Amino acid sequence: MKIAVFSDIHSCYSKMAAVFADMEKYQVDRYICLGDIIGYGDKPEETIKLLMEKNVVSVRGNHELAMFNRDYLEVFPKSIKQPLLNNIAVISNRSVRYLEQTPSYLKFENCHFVHGTPPDKMTTYIYDVSDYYLKSVFNNSKEKIFFTGHTHKLKLITYKDKIVLRKRITQNCTIHLEDNQKYLLNVGSIGFSRDNFEESKYAIYDSKKNQIIVRMVAV
Repeated sequence: MKIAVFSDIHSCYSKMAAVFADMEKYQVDRYICLGDIIGYGDKPEETIKLLMEKNVVSVRGNHELAMFNRDYLEVFPKSIKQPLLNNIAVISNRSVRYLEQTPSYLKFENCHFVHGTPPDKMTTYIYDVSDYYLKSVFNNSKEKIFFTGHTHKLKLITYKDKIVLRKRITQNCTIHLEDNQKYLLNVGSIGFSRDNFEESKYAIYDSKKNQIIVRMVAV
């Protein structure tokens, strides 16, 4: 099975459409979004409609959390809160229901999917947690592969022989998975890159070939 994983679209419809076009060459079986579908950008309804058309399953991001949790929304500075409120004001009831049904995390095909940090944190950046925390997650989870978003930066974390290694990814690549190692991939973002390169990023997990393809798409 081939699973496409992406995150942090932030209402950037044209970038999401370009990524879907890139995905076509890989014959993807399932699409999973790691949240933050809305916020910042100006095409929330078009973006959500596109995800529904593609039967994308999404977990909840912190921007969706803010949509449904007034206390958390008030934590946002005005520069972040106002674009989110603008998004909320124009989306349809059907789109609201789609966002409302997002869970805090998913487990599927020996993978764990979450917006921030596993197992279920939507607001914690992966670079803010210690190696000790990650070791606990890896040791107490049966899943081999973890996918996260939230940071808008591509990052690969591996765990083998009680050692956690963190590595930036700066180009298209294929990660060949070893049997005795665990992996956490932050897939970067579709919109509003915080890397040193503006391309939209996503990943494809191929369970048959036991590999992850990392893709960067210029729009």
